[in-house]
Amino acid sequence: MAKLYRFVLFATICEKDKMKSREYLDSISSETVKVLKDLHVDKLFQREKRVRIAVTGLNRSGKTIFITSLINQLLSGERVKRLEREFVTRILPIDYGDEFPYRNIVSDLRKSPPKWPQSTSSISRVLLQLEIKSGSSFFPNRIIEVEITDYPGEWLLDLSMFGKNFEKWSEEILREFKSDLGSDFWNEIKKQDIYGYSGGKEEVLIEKYRKYLHALHEKGYSLLQPGRYLQEGNLVGSEIFLFTPLPKPDDFDEVHEESLYKKFQIRYEHYIDTIVTPLALNYFAQFDRQIILVDVIKSLNSGYDSFIDMTKAVKNIIEIYKYGDQSFLRGVLEKKIDRVLFAATKADYIASSQHKKYKMLLETVVEEAKRELSVKGVETKSIILSSVKSTKDKIREYKGRELHCLLGKVAGSEEETVEYTGELPEKFPSRSEWKENMFSFVKFSPTPFPDRDIEAVPHINMDIAIEYLIKDKI
Repeated sequence: MAKLYRFVLFATICEKDKMKSREYLDSISSETVKVLKDLHVDKLFQREKRVRIAVTGLNRSGKTIFITSLINQLLSGERVKRLEREFVTRILPIDYGDEFPYRNIVSDLRKSPPKWPQSTSSISRVLLQLEIKSGSSFFPNRIIEVEITDYPGEWLLDLSMFGKNFEKWSEEILREFKSDLGSDFWNEIKKQDIYGYSGGKEEVLIEKYRKYLHALHEKGYSLLQPGRYLQEGNLVGSEIFLFTPLPKPDDFDEVHEESLYKKFQIRYEHYIDTIVTPLALNYFAQFDRQIILVDVIKSLNSGYDSFIDMTKAVKNIIEIYKYGDQSFLRGVLEKKIDRVLFAATKADYIASSQHKKYKMLLETVVEEAKRELSVKGVETKSIILSSVKSTKDKIREYKGRELHCLLGKVAGSEEETVEYTGELPEKFPSRSEWKENMFSFVKFSPTPFPDRDIEAVPHINMDIAIEYLIKDKI
Protein backbone atom coordinates (compact mmCIF):
# COMPACT_ATOMS: atom_id res chain seq x y z
CA MET A 1 0.00 0.00 0.00
CA ALA A 2 2.90 2.38 0.64
CA LYS A 3 3.82 2.02 -3.01
CA LEU A 4 0.25 2.86 -3.98
CA TYR A 5 0.20 5.97 -1.79
CA ARG A 6 3.51 7.10 -3.28
CA PHE A 7 2.04 6.74 -6.75
CA VAL A 8 -1.11 8.71 -5.96
CA LEU A 9 1.00 11.53 -4.51
CA PHE A 10 3.34 11.42 -7.50
CA ALA A 11 0.46 11.39 -9.99
CA THR A 12 -1.23 14.32 -8.30
CA ILE A 13 1.95 16.42 -8.33
CA CYS A 14 2.63 15.50 -11.95
CA GLU A 15 -0.90 16.15 -13.16
CA LYS A 16 0.50 18.87 -15.41
CA ASP A 17 3.25 16.59 -16.71
CA LYS A 18 1.42 13.65 -18.22
CA MET A 19 4.51 12.10 -19.84
CA LYS A 20 6.29 11.60 -16.50
CA SER A 21 3.20 10.01 -15.03
CA ARG A 22 2.80 7.67 -17.99
CA GLU A 23 6.43 6.58 -17.78
CA TYR A 24 5.92 5.80 -14.11
CA LEU A 25 2.82 3.75 -14.83
CA ASP A 26 4.61 1.71 -17.48
CA SER A 27 7.10 0.61 -14.82
CA ILE A 28 4.61 -0.69 -12.25
CA SER A 29 3.13 -4.15 -12.12
CA SER A 30 -0.19 -5.24 -13.65
CA GLU A 31 -1.52 -6.00 -10.14
CA THR A 32 -0.91 -2.41 -9.07
CA VAL A 33 -2.55 -1.13 -12.25
CA LYS A 34 -5.65 -3.19 -11.41
CA VAL A 35 -5.80 -1.69 -7.91
CA LEU A 36 -5.38 1.79 -9.33
CA LYS A 37 -8.21 1.23 -11.79
CA ASP A 38 -10.45 -0.02 -9.01
CA LEU A 39 -9.69 3.20 -7.12
CA HIS A 40 -10.44 5.27 -10.27
CA VAL A 41 -7.03 6.96 -10.06
CA ASP A 42 -7.09 7.09 -13.88
CA LYS A 43 -9.73 9.82 -13.53
CA LEU A 44 -6.92 12.15 -12.44
CA PHE A 45 -5.87 12.26 -16.07
CA GLN A 46 -9.29 12.45 -17.69
CA ARG A 47 -10.28 15.89 -16.48
CA GLU A 48 -11.61 18.10 -19.24
CA LYS A 49 -9.57 21.20 -19.88
CA ARG A 50 -10.57 24.23 -21.85
CA VAL A 51 -8.11 26.35 -23.84
CA ARG A 52 -9.47 29.80 -24.61
CA ILE A 53 -8.12 31.52 -27.70
CA ALA A 54 -8.79 35.14 -28.69
CA VAL A 55 -8.64 35.76 -32.43
CA THR A 56 -7.88 39.45 -32.83
CA GLY A 57 -6.75 41.85 -35.51
CA LEU A 58 -7.68 45.00 -37.32
CA ASN A 59 -10.65 45.37 -39.64
CA ARG A 60 -10.54 42.99 -42.63
CA SER A 61 -7.36 41.28 -41.42
CA GLY A 62 -8.93 37.85 -41.98
CA LYS A 63 -10.20 36.83 -38.53
CA THR A 64 -13.37 35.11 -39.73
CA ILE A 65 -11.68 33.07 -42.45
CA PHE A 66 -8.87 32.16 -40.04
CA ILE A 67 -11.33 30.68 -37.54
CA THR A 68 -13.17 28.88 -40.35
CA SER A 69 -9.95 27.34 -41.63
CA LEU A 70 -8.80 26.41 -38.12
CA ILE A 71 -12.03 24.54 -37.48
CA ASN A 72 -11.74 22.85 -40.89
CA GLN A 73 -8.16 21.74 -40.20
CA LEU A 74 -9.13 20.19 -36.85
CA LEU A 75 -12.29 18.54 -38.18
CA SER A 76 -10.45 17.14 -41.17
CA GLY A 77 -9.35 13.54 -41.39
CA GLU A 78 -6.04 14.92 -42.61
CA ARG A 79 -4.53 15.23 -39.17
CA VAL A 80 -2.60 18.31 -38.16
CA LYS A 81 0.71 16.45 -38.16
CA ARG A 82 2.50 18.94 -35.94
CA LEU A 83 0.25 18.01 -33.02
CA GLU A 84 1.70 14.48 -33.18
CA ARG A 85 -1.43 12.98 -31.66
CA GLU A 86 -4.40 11.10 -33.08
CA PHE A 87 -7.68 12.79 -32.22
CA VAL A 88 -11.20 13.50 -33.38
CA THR A 89 -12.85 16.93 -33.25
CA ARG A 90 -16.48 17.81 -32.59
CA ILE A 91 -18.28 21.15 -32.60
CA LEU A 92 -20.18 21.61 -29.34
CA PRO A 93 -23.07 24.00 -28.67
CA ILE A 94 -21.97 27.11 -26.80
CA ASP A 95 -23.40 27.91 -23.41
CA TYR A 96 -23.84 31.68 -23.90
CA GLY A 97 -23.54 34.44 -26.51
CA ASP A 98 -23.62 34.25 -30.31
CA GLU A 99 -22.31 31.15 -32.06
CA PHE A 100 -19.68 31.50 -34.76
CA PRO A 101 -21.54 30.69 -38.04
CA TYR A 102 -19.11 28.05 -39.28
CA ARG A 103 -21.64 26.05 -41.31
CA ASN A 104 -23.05 29.12 -43.08
CA ILE A 105 -19.58 30.38 -43.96
CA VAL A 106 -18.48 27.00 -45.29
CA SER A 107 -21.69 26.73 -47.30
CA ASP A 108 -20.85 30.02 -49.07
CA LEU A 109 -17.27 28.88 -49.64
CA ARG A 110 -18.53 25.69 -51.30
CA LYS A 111 -20.65 27.58 -53.81
CA SER A 112 -19.65 28.30 -57.40
CA PRO A 113 -18.18 30.85 -57.28
CA PRO A 114 -17.21 30.71 -53.59
CA LYS A 115 -17.71 33.83 -51.46
CA TRP A 116 -15.45 35.33 -48.83
CA PRO A 117 -17.25 35.73 -45.47
CA GLN A 118 -18.57 39.08 -44.30
CA SER A 119 -16.61 41.07 -41.70
CA THR A 120 -17.33 40.33 -38.08
CA SER A 121 -20.09 42.55 -36.71
CA SER A 122 -20.38 41.20 -33.16
CA ILE A 123 -18.63 38.93 -30.70
CA SER A 124 -19.09 35.25 -31.55
CA ARG A 125 -17.68 31.99 -30.20
CA VAL A 126 -17.15 28.41 -31.22
CA LEU A 127 -16.45 25.50 -28.87
CA LEU A 128 -14.51 22.50 -30.16
CA GLN A 129 -14.02 19.23 -28.33
CA LEU A 130 -10.84 17.27 -29.10
CA GLU A 131 -10.85 13.64 -27.99
CA ILE A 132 -7.21 12.56 -27.98
CA LYS A 133 -6.34 8.90 -28.29
CA SER A 134 -4.57 7.52 -25.25
CA GLY A 135 -1.14 6.03 -25.68
CA SER A 136 -1.65 3.60 -22.80
CA SER A 137 -4.12 0.86 -21.94
CA PHE A 138 -4.39 2.36 -18.47
CA PHE A 139 -5.25 5.91 -19.49
CA PRO A 140 -8.63 6.82 -21.01
CA ASN A 141 -8.79 9.12 -24.00
CA ARG A 142 -8.20 12.73 -22.98
CA ILE A 143 -10.76 15.45 -23.65
CA ILE A 144 -9.67 19.00 -24.44
CA GLU A 145 -12.06 21.83 -25.23
CA VAL A 146 -10.87 24.65 -27.44
CA GLU A 147 -12.97 27.81 -27.17
CA ILE A 148 -12.33 30.40 -29.89
CA THR A 149 -13.70 33.94 -29.71
CA ASP A 150 -13.95 36.36 -32.64
CA TYR A 151 -14.07 40.11 -32.01
CA PRO A 152 -14.80 42.90 -34.50
CA GLY A 153 -11.51 44.64 -35.23
CA GLU A 154 -13.09 48.05 -34.74
CA TRP A 155 -14.03 47.22 -31.15
CA LEU A 156 -10.50 46.18 -30.23
CA LEU A 157 -9.06 49.52 -31.25
CA ASP A 158 -10.92 51.09 -28.35
CA LEU A 159 -8.97 49.05 -25.78
CA SER A 160 -6.22 51.66 -25.74
CA MET A 161 -8.81 54.24 -24.60
CA PHE A 162 -8.96 52.36 -21.31
CA GLY A 163 -7.28 54.36 -18.53
CA LYS A 164 -7.45 57.70 -20.40
CA ASN A 165 -9.70 60.61 -19.61
CA PHE A 166 -11.46 62.63 -22.28
CA GLU A 167 -8.83 65.37 -22.26
CA LYS A 168 -5.91 63.00 -22.81
CA TRP A 169 -7.72 60.94 -25.45
CA SER A 170 -8.71 64.08 -27.38
CA GLU A 171 -5.15 65.38 -27.22
CA GLU A 172 -3.76 62.13 -28.68
CA ILE A 173 -6.34 61.92 -31.48
CA LEU A 174 -5.96 65.56 -32.51
CA ARG A 175 -2.15 65.31 -32.40
CA GLU A 176 -2.37 62.72 -35.22
CA PHE A 177 -5.13 64.61 -37.03
CA LYS A 178 -4.96 64.41 -40.86
CA SER A 179 -6.05 67.88 -41.92
CA ASP A 180 -6.26 66.94 -45.61
CA LEU A 181 -9.01 64.42 -44.81
CA GLY A 182 -10.71 66.14 -41.90
CA SER A 183 -10.77 69.84 -42.74
CA ASP A 184 -14.59 69.96 -42.55
CA PHE A 185 -14.54 68.59 -39.01
CA TRP A 186 -11.78 70.94 -37.85
CA ASN A 187 -13.44 73.98 -39.43
CA GLU A 188 -16.68 73.07 -37.67
CA ILE A 189 -14.88 72.95 -34.30
CA LYS A 190 -13.51 76.45 -34.89
CA LYS A 191 -16.96 77.75 -35.88
CA GLN A 192 -18.75 76.48 -32.79
CA ASP A 193 -18.73 77.69 -29.21
CA ILE A 194 -17.81 74.31 -27.75
CA TYR A 195 -17.17 75.62 -24.20
CA GLY A 196 -20.15 77.94 -23.80
CA TYR A 197 -23.77 77.54 -22.75
CA SER A 198 -25.14 77.46 -26.31
CA GLY A 199 -24.14 73.80 -26.64
CA GLY A 200 -23.47 74.12 -30.35
CA LYS A 201 -24.73 71.91 -33.18
CA GLU A 202 -23.52 68.57 -31.93
CA GLU A 203 -25.16 66.48 -34.68
CA VAL A 204 -23.22 68.43 -37.36
CA LEU A 205 -19.93 67.96 -35.54
CA ILE A 206 -20.57 64.27 -34.95
CA GLU A 207 -21.48 63.60 -38.57
CA LYS A 208 -18.38 65.37 -39.86
CA TYR A 209 -16.16 63.40 -37.49
CA ARG A 210 -17.81 60.17 -38.64
CA LYS A 211 -17.09 61.12 -42.26
CA TYR A 212 -13.49 61.85 -41.29
CA LEU A 213 -13.09 58.37 -39.78
CA HIS A 214 -14.56 56.77 -42.90
CA ALA A 215 -12.16 58.81 -45.08
CA LEU A 216 -9.24 57.52 -42.98
CA HIS A 217 -10.54 53.98 -43.35
CA GLU A 218 -10.74 54.32 -47.13
CA LYS A 219 -7.12 55.50 -47.20
CA GLY A 220 -5.95 52.37 -45.38
CA TYR A 221 -5.55 53.82 -41.86
CA SER A 222 -6.22 51.49 -38.94
CA LEU A 223 -6.12 53.51 -35.74
CA LEU A 224 -9.67 54.89 -35.73
CA GLN A 225 -11.44 55.77 -32.47
CA PRO A 226 -14.03 55.24 -31.28
CA GLY A 227 -13.95 52.13 -33.43
CA ARG A 228 -17.68 51.56 -33.18
CA TYR A 229 -18.31 54.67 -35.22
CA LEU A 230 -17.45 52.34 -38.10
CA GLN A 231 -19.11 49.20 -36.71
CA GLU A 232 -21.68 49.84 -34.01
CA GLY A 233 -22.96 46.29 -33.61
CA ASN A 234 -26.12 46.14 -31.52
CA LEU A 235 -25.81 49.71 -30.20
CA VAL A 236 -26.73 51.59 -33.38
CA GLY A 237 -28.15 55.02 -32.65
CA SER A 238 -27.20 54.97 -28.98
CA GLU A 239 -26.30 58.32 -27.48
CA ILE A 240 -23.25 56.65 -25.99
CA PHE A 241 -21.47 57.09 -29.35
CA LEU A 242 -22.31 60.76 -29.73
CA PHE A 243 -18.97 62.38 -28.91
CA THR A 244 -15.87 63.48 -30.78
CA PRO A 245 -12.40 64.60 -29.66
CA LEU A 246 -12.29 68.28 -28.76
CA PRO A 247 -9.33 70.59 -28.08
CA LYS A 248 -8.45 71.18 -24.46
CA PRO A 249 -9.78 74.49 -23.14
CA ASP A 250 -7.21 77.17 -22.38
CA ASP A 251 -6.78 78.43 -18.84
CA PHE A 252 -8.93 81.48 -19.57
CA ASP A 253 -11.74 79.44 -21.16
CA GLU A 254 -14.74 78.93 -18.89
CA VAL A 255 -16.32 75.54 -19.56
CA HIS A 256 -20.06 75.72 -18.89
CA GLU A 257 -21.75 72.69 -17.32
CA GLU A 258 -24.12 72.47 -20.30
CA SER A 259 -21.47 73.07 -22.97
CA LEU A 260 -20.73 70.75 -25.85
CA TYR A 261 -17.33 69.99 -24.29
CA LYS A 262 -18.95 68.90 -21.04
CA LYS A 263 -21.58 66.80 -22.84
CA PHE A 264 -18.93 64.96 -24.87
CA GLN A 265 -16.77 64.47 -21.80
CA ILE A 266 -19.65 62.84 -19.90
CA ARG A 267 -20.54 60.61 -22.87
CA TYR A 268 -16.92 59.60 -23.30
CA GLU A 269 -16.66 58.56 -19.66
CA HIS A 270 -19.91 56.63 -19.97
CA TYR A 271 -18.55 54.88 -23.07
CA ILE A 272 -15.39 53.88 -21.20
CA ASP A 273 -17.38 52.61 -18.20
CA THR A 274 -20.04 50.65 -20.11
CA ILE A 275 -18.25 49.54 -23.29
CA VAL A 276 -14.46 49.67 -23.05
CA THR A 277 -13.92 48.55 -19.44
CA PRO A 278 -16.22 45.48 -19.64
CA LEU A 279 -14.56 44.53 -22.92
CA ALA A 280 -11.13 44.81 -21.31
CA LEU A 281 -12.15 42.76 -18.29
CA ASN A 282 -14.10 40.07 -20.14
CA TYR A 283 -11.63 39.99 -22.97
CA PHE A 284 -8.39 39.51 -21.09
CA ALA A 285 -9.69 37.84 -17.96
CA GLN A 286 -10.71 34.63 -19.72
CA PHE A 287 -8.16 33.94 -22.47
CA ASP A 288 -5.11 31.71 -22.41
CA ARG A 289 -3.80 32.42 -25.90
CA GLN A 290 -4.12 35.26 -28.39
CA ILE A 291 -3.45 35.54 -32.11
CA ILE A 292 -3.16 38.98 -33.68
CA LEU A 293 -3.73 38.98 -37.44
CA VAL A 294 -2.00 41.75 -39.39
CA ASP A 295 -2.86 42.74 -42.96
CA VAL A 296 0.61 43.84 -44.11
CA ILE A 297 -0.65 43.81 -47.72
CA LYS A 298 -2.99 46.70 -46.89
CA SER A 299 -0.10 48.77 -45.55
CA LEU A 300 1.98 48.11 -48.64
CA ASN A 301 -0.87 49.10 -50.94
CA SER A 302 -1.82 52.19 -48.91
CA GLY A 303 1.56 53.81 -48.35
CA TYR A 304 4.00 54.93 -45.69
CA ASP A 305 1.49 56.73 -43.45
CA SER A 306 -0.70 53.62 -43.38
CA PHE A 307 2.30 51.53 -42.35
CA ILE A 308 3.14 53.87 -39.45
CA ASP A 309 -0.52 53.93 -38.42
CA MET A 310 -0.80 50.13 -38.50
CA THR A 311 2.31 49.81 -36.31
CA LYS A 312 0.65 52.04 -33.70
CA ALA A 313 -2.65 50.16 -34.01
CA VAL A 314 -1.02 46.77 -33.41
CA LYS A 315 0.73 48.17 -30.33
CA ASN A 316 -2.61 49.56 -29.15
CA ILE A 317 -4.20 46.10 -29.30
CA ILE A 318 -1.78 44.88 -26.63
CA GLU A 319 -1.84 48.16 -24.69
CA ILE A 320 -4.09 46.63 -22.05
CA TYR A 321 -1.22 44.42 -20.82
CA LYS A 322 0.47 47.35 -19.14
CA TYR A 323 -2.40 47.62 -16.68
CA GLY A 324 -1.52 44.21 -15.27
CA ASP A 325 1.18 45.92 -13.21
CA GLN A 326 -0.38 49.02 -11.79
CA SER A 327 -4.16 49.00 -11.63
CA PHE A 328 -7.08 47.18 -10.09
CA LEU A 329 -6.88 44.79 -13.07
CA ARG A 330 -3.61 43.26 -11.88
CA GLY A 331 -5.17 40.24 -10.23
CA VAL A 332 -7.36 39.58 -13.25
CA LEU A 333 -4.91 40.10 -16.10
CA GLU A 334 -1.51 39.17 -14.75
CA LYS A 335 -0.01 36.01 -16.25
CA LYS A 336 -3.30 34.95 -17.86
CA ILE A 337 -2.39 35.09 -21.55
CA ASP A 338 0.98 33.41 -21.81
CA ARG A 339 1.39 33.23 -25.60
CA VAL A 340 0.66 35.71 -28.37
CA LEU A 341 1.01 34.80 -32.04
CA PHE A 342 1.45 37.56 -34.63
CA ALA A 343 0.49 36.48 -38.15
CA ALA A 344 0.75 38.38 -41.44
CA THR A 345 -2.30 37.26 -43.41
CA LYS A 346 -2.81 36.82 -47.18
CA ALA A 347 0.58 35.19 -47.70
CA ASP A 348 -0.88 33.56 -50.81
CA TYR A 349 -1.03 37.03 -52.42
CA ILE A 350 2.77 36.92 -52.58
CA ALA A 351 4.96 34.44 -54.45
CA SER A 352 6.62 31.91 -52.12
CA SER A 353 10.04 33.21 -53.15
CA GLN A 354 9.08 36.44 -51.34
CA HIS A 355 7.79 34.85 -48.13
CA LYS A 356 11.00 35.37 -46.17
CA LYS A 357 10.87 39.11 -46.93
CA TYR A 358 7.17 39.20 -46.11
CA LYS A 359 7.90 37.85 -42.64
CA MET A 360 10.62 40.45 -42.19
CA LEU A 361 8.09 43.16 -43.00
CA LEU A 362 5.73 41.72 -40.38
CA GLU A 363 8.52 41.85 -37.81
CA THR A 364 8.91 45.55 -38.59
CA VAL A 365 5.21 46.16 -37.90
CA VAL A 366 5.05 44.19 -34.63
CA GLU A 367 8.54 44.87 -33.26
CA GLU A 368 7.45 47.41 -30.66
CA ALA A 369 4.42 45.36 -29.57
CA LYS A 370 6.57 42.23 -29.14
CA ARG A 371 9.04 44.15 -27.00
CA GLU A 372 6.21 45.32 -24.75
CA LEU A 373 4.95 41.75 -24.32
CA SER A 374 8.43 40.35 -23.70
CA VAL A 375 8.88 42.70 -20.75
CA LYS A 376 5.61 41.34 -19.33
CA GLY A 377 6.88 37.76 -19.63
CA VAL A 378 4.52 36.86 -22.49
CA GLU A 379 5.93 34.47 -25.10
CA THR A 380 5.51 35.61 -28.72
CA LYS A 381 6.01 34.23 -32.20
CA SER A 382 5.63 35.68 -35.71
CA ILE A 383 4.56 33.80 -38.83
CA ILE A 384 3.13 34.50 -42.26
CA LEU A 385 -0.20 32.87 -42.94
CA SER A 386 -2.86 32.12 -45.49
CA SER A 387 -5.99 30.60 -43.99
CA VAL A 388 -7.19 29.58 -47.47
CA LYS A 389 -4.52 29.31 -50.16
CA SER A 390 -6.09 30.69 -53.34
CA THR A 391 -3.06 30.91 -55.65
CA LYS A 392 -0.26 28.78 -57.07
CA ASP A 393 3.29 29.79 -57.90
CA LYS A 394 4.13 30.27 -61.56
CA ILE A 395 7.42 31.32 -63.18
CA ARG A 396 7.33 33.41 -66.34
CA GLU A 397 10.13 34.66 -68.58
CA TYR A 398 10.30 38.40 -69.22
CA LYS A 399 13.14 40.05 -71.13
CA GLY A 400 15.50 37.25 -70.28
CA ARG A 401 14.75 37.07 -66.55
CA GLU A 402 12.57 34.80 -64.46
CA LEU A 403 9.59 36.41 -62.76
CA HIS A 404 7.97 34.71 -59.76
CA CYS A 405 4.24 35.09 -60.39
CA LEU A 406 0.92 33.79 -59.04
CA LEU A 407 -1.85 31.86 -60.78
CA GLY A 408 -5.33 32.54 -59.43
CA LYS A 409 -8.70 34.17 -60.01
CA VAL A 410 -8.56 37.91 -59.43
CA ALA A 411 -11.69 39.06 -57.57
CA GLY A 412 -14.48 39.69 -60.07
CA SER A 413 -12.88 37.54 -62.78
CA GLU A 414 -14.19 34.18 -63.94
CA GLU A 415 -10.91 32.89 -65.36
CA GLU A 416 -7.54 32.25 -63.76
CA THR A 417 -4.77 34.62 -64.76
CA VAL A 418 -1.05 34.86 -64.04
CA GLU A 419 -0.21 37.94 -61.96
CA TYR A 420 3.20 39.42 -61.17
CA THR A 421 3.11 41.00 -57.71
CA GLY A 422 6.59 42.52 -57.79
CA GLU A 423 9.57 42.25 -55.45
CA LEU A 424 9.23 42.98 -51.74
CA PRO A 425 11.81 45.00 -49.79
CA GLU A 426 13.32 43.50 -46.64
CA LYS A 427 12.04 46.45 -44.64
CA PHE A 428 9.46 49.15 -45.16
CA PRO A 429 10.87 52.02 -47.24
CA SER A 430 11.31 55.35 -45.48
CA ARG A 431 8.94 58.20 -46.28
CA SER A 432 11.46 59.69 -48.72
CA GLU A 433 11.94 56.33 -50.47
CA TRP A 434 8.24 55.52 -50.81
CA LYS A 435 6.96 56.20 -54.30
CA GLU A 436 3.36 56.63 -55.37
CA ASN A 437 1.75 53.29 -56.31
CA MET A 438 4.96 51.55 -55.24
CA PHE A 439 2.93 48.41 -54.47
CA SER A 440 -0.33 47.29 -56.01
CA PHE A 441 -1.41 43.86 -54.83
CA VAL A 442 -4.58 42.43 -56.34
CA LYS A 443 -7.32 40.67 -54.40
CA PHE A 444 -8.00 37.04 -55.31
CA SER A 445 -11.21 35.04 -55.08
CA PRO A 446 -11.15 32.15 -52.60
CA THR A 447 -10.40 28.56 -53.47
CA PRO A 448 -13.61 26.49 -53.11
CA PHE A 449 -13.83 24.63 -49.81
CA PRO A 450 -13.81 20.81 -49.98
CA ASP A 451 -17.28 19.26 -50.04
CA ARG A 452 -16.66 17.28 -46.87
CA ASP A 453 -15.25 18.24 -43.48
CA ILE A 454 -12.82 15.32 -43.58
CA GLU A 455 -10.88 17.11 -46.31
CA ALA A 456 -8.71 20.08 -45.36
CA VAL A 457 -8.69 23.30 -47.37
CA PRO A 458 -5.24 24.27 -48.77
CA HIS A 459 -3.44 26.78 -46.56
CA ILE A 460 -0.08 28.30 -45.68
CA ASN A 461 1.18 27.70 -42.12
CA MET A 462 -2.17 27.02 -40.46
CA ASP A 463 -0.55 23.91 -38.96
CA ILE A 464 2.18 26.06 -37.40
CA ALA A 465 -0.44 28.41 -35.93
CA ILE A 466 -2.44 25.52 -34.46
CA GLU A 467 0.69 23.92 -33.03
CA TYR A 468 1.75 27.13 -31.31
CA LEU A 469 -1.70 27.83 -29.89
CA ILE A 470 -2.69 24.40 -28.50
CA LYS A 471 -0.02 21.69 -28.82
CA ASP A 472 1.36 22.07 -25.29
CA LYS A 473 -2.18 21.82 -23.94
CA ILE A 474 -2.85 18.37 -25.42
